[in-house]
Amino acid sequence: MIVELAKYLIVGSKSDMDRFFILAQRAGFIEFIGLSKKKTLEMPEDAKTILSAIKIVRAHSTHSPIPFETQLDPVTLAGWIVKCNEDHEKLLEEERMLTAEITRIQAFGNFSRHELDKLENESKRVFQFFCMKSDLAREMTLPSEVIYVGTEYDLDYFVSINKERKQYPKMIEIIIDKPVGELRERLQQVKLESARVEAAIHESAPGMHYLQNGLLSYLNEYHLKLAKHDAINPMSSLFAIEAWVPKTKIKGLHGLLSNLDVFAEEIAIEERDRMPTCQENKGPAKIGEDLVHVYDIPSWTDKDPSLWILVFFAIFFAMIVSDAGYGLIYLSIGLFLKFKFKKAAGFLRRFIKLILILSTACIIWGVATASFFGIEIGPENPFRKMSFINYLASKKADYHLRMKDDVYEEYLKEFPELASAKDADEFFLATQTTQEGKTIYQAQSDFSNDILLELALFIGVIHISLSFIRYMRRNWTGIGWILFMAGGYLYFPSFLDATSLVNFLGWVPKTIAHAYGSQILYAGLALVLIISLLMKKKWGALHELTNAIQVFADVLSYLRLYALALAGMIMASTFNDLAIKAGIFGGIFIVIIGHLTNLTLTVMSGTIHGLRLNFLEWYHYSFEGGGRLFDPLRIRKSHRS
Repeated sequence: MIVELAKYLIVGSKSDMDRFFILAQRAGFIEFIGLSKKKTLEMPEDAKTILSAIKIVRAHSTHSPIPFETQLDPVTLAGWIVKCNEDHEKLLEEERMLTAEITRIQAFGNFSRHELDKLENESKRVFQFFCMKSDLAREMTLPSEVIYVGTEYDLDYFVSINKERKQYPKMIEIIIDKPVGELRERLQQVKLESARVEAAIHESAPGMHYLQNGLLSYLNEYHLKLAKHDAINPMSSLFAIEAWVPKTKIKGLHGLLSNLDVFAEEIAIEERDRMPTCQENKGPAKIGEDLVHVYDIPSWTDKDPSLWILVFFAIFFAMIVSDAGYGLIYLSIGLFLKFKFKKAAGFLRRFIKLILILSTACIIWGVATASFFGIEIGPENPFRKMSFINYLASKKADYHLRMKDDVYEEYLKEFPELASAKDADEFFLATQTTQEGKTIYQAQSDFSNDILLELALFIGVIHISLSFIRYMRRNWTGIGWILFMAGGYLYFPSFLDATSLVNFLGWVPKTIAHAYGSQILYAGLALVLIISLLMKKKWGALHELTNAIQVFADVLSYLRLYALALAGMIMASTFNDLAIKAGIFGGIFIVIIGHLTNLTLTVMSGTIHGLRLNFLEWYHYSFEGGGRLFDPLRIRKSHRS
């Protein structure tokens, strides 16, 4: 629910200013509007330090059963963690450099740099170290003073002894300040020190909640100072500030001010004011609100779409997954998370509930469509007989048997046994055929697929019609567009000589649907034009008519529900067939990997396209968006507090 806000001017004695803001923060329903135009206060450095420490320990977080205890305050602890992390990064960099240096000079072995310097002084000779490409070394004759030492990878290493320093063509001189032995000793020390520092950081990881509470304390103090900072002082003894207050909390505002020398007066909302959007939802609607915020924030003039989004997202997700077996797996995951995080609160708790809702919807729709891990289910199977899709397919078969129409004649040509069929079950059994060793009931499969395709379009018409109805008072042309869609749904099957749901269920006879569908369609367009003219759109009325293409395209967009469901069912069935051919062990592997892959793809497509149909096709007619969330001054607490 989106709650309407009122704008208030709050004026009071400066002596009560601190107390007023403290009480306002505790109450948590007033968003202050800055009047002073002062420069925004910088966030306290201590808060920044704690935030940095939280980011560090999050990478080391563990679920320790032992309560975290420390004598340090959050700031001191955070500073120590940041310092340890800086030391750890320096040690890792030194370790990297030492490893690289050892790799560079290890071909010369271990020796004493002191002894070598002493030998150079006594012998009046210069010892130099070189390397060059092995293939180049093989092509040239080395001077007598150059001694081959060894080969590492594609480099040859040499030592030269001369009276003075010399350079050789195609050779690179290597300066050795410390021999490999000293470097290895230092590397070992660095690794030990690095492990010690990392262990110290790891031991402090259970204190993340302690740091989070410390950060929240600093942020609460910061936001309190920021609110005071925004107040102006028209007189030395007074302060004034504007604020947004939900109309449901106005009594609470006056109660808050009752014992203070502070007064509040509602003032007019100006055109330049950007009113925030205050959403107050509980239960399932709060889960829907999380989904709404994935795309955009509603405008304060919008109707809250939270519950609508949740309901239709669950429907679309279930239609795309379209498998009761997959729904059971999702349900198992949801129940595991619920058991694992018994004390979960806030977003995590709502996310687990969303999984349970979606999985339940998948199971219901999977049972309704007789789909279970892509297994082919015959017409005589009890699971198939109790399904909703079988009920509709049987109604369609009975209709064609009764009418003896072109559909019946086409099947009769291919399956002569159909002539003796008296009901839907016999219709399906008569159209039995074998493809690649599998028994296929052709009519049942065709009818089920046709019905699923039409249901996707039917849901699209209903969904978009509800969008028009929600905003009918703002745009009465929605009446015309609803008639346009209804007429199109009745009329367009005549182009394909198809039999619609409303026909074989006996709601609207085929001849009437085709005859009156076109009239309803054109009546809807005429009504759109008339209403647009009455709303003084003038030439805009003609532009409104061009939305017919948009509406038509949006309805067709719901075909993705059928297409994605069909793709998932085909993949599941294909993996099952491959598993049967591969034998027991190979089959188990294929089934597990194949269905895990399909599970992942269905989750992705169900989430993306399930939300897309809400955020694009549905929002197009009943959502303005571009809002800013209501953000009152309040005391922020962690979910575990």
